[in-house]
Amino acid sequence: MSSTAGTEQSSSLPAELWREQLGSAFGRLVPEAIGARDAHGRMAGTQLGAIAAYRVSGTPQVVWRTPRAVRQTPIDLLKICVQLSGHATVCQDDREISIAPGQMAIYDTGRPYHLRLERQWSCAVMAFPRGALSLPERMVVTSMSHAYPLADGPGAVLAGFVSSAVSQRDSIHRTSADRLGEAGLHLVAAALSEAAPCGDDGAADALRLQILNYIRAHLAEPDLTHARVAAVHHMSARTLHRLFEHESCTVTDYIRSRRLEAAMRDLADPLLAHRSIAAIAAHWCFVGQAHFTRAFHAKYGVNPSAARRNAA
Repeated sequence: MSSTAGTEQSSSLPAELWREQLGSAFGRLVPEAIGARDAHGRMAGTQLGAIAAYRVSGTPQVVWRTPRAVRQTPIDLLKICVQLSGHATVCQDDREISIAPGQMAIYDTGRPYHLRLERQWSCAVMAFPRGALSLPERMVVTSMSHAYPLADGPGAVLAGFVSSAVSQRDSIHRTSADRLGEAGLHLVAAALSEAAPCGDDGAADALRLQILNYIRAHLAEPDLTHARVAAVHHMSARTLHRLFEHESCTVTDYIRSRRLEAAMRDLADPLLAHRSIAAIAAHWCFVGQAHFTRAFHAKYGVNPSAARRNAA
């Protein structure tokens, strides 16, 4: 995703500039006016670690991410739309989800969709990698079937999170942005998990979520393994494997991926510039810098030292 959202304007952008900005920020998203000759809009955005956060508004229009755009610009991001004013309907696969002010919906930008935006509308948008959400896969898929009210609980906090982050973007330091992004992902996960369905599948999802939360809380402990996670949750290693067999990654993969993400945050943190790469690797339980470098490069495409230089 591009960070070209730019500075929010006092009035809508000319149609061609709006089309260019929208397509650049959201994977070749194309606007089509409703009841007028041209579609107009404006946006402002910022990057918060894994999250791209935007405040977007405009005239009545439909925005399309077409099958051709999906093929030519593949991305694997989930997107949340928090409706602030006006009305929106997101259409993906065979679903149509109506989003009124004070509600949010989540959808998958890796597949074609279109969003119908009516009246003078405004919304807060978050986009992030699918794997960053740390929710069971079935829970993520189920969450795309309806809109969520944001009147209370984590959703009420989330409703103002994006707008506040965008409005304060010029005063947010890189390190603070990473931590705010992590907090935003926790808010999203909390809002979606609170509304998760009950029943046998819901109970299994709740157990998976409990396990993922346990892993995140104990990442820096060297003995955090598949076997330990199973024992703590009073199940066999085989039962734990079956519990996650239809998820996007195994428990072991999840532990390694979250540790690499934590190491990346530390490498980018200027307050930790005095710590060696080997010390950071050891803190996140990587035995040997060579092993850490290989795993880091496999995930991010650069070596740890290059990632630290780029952050600086």
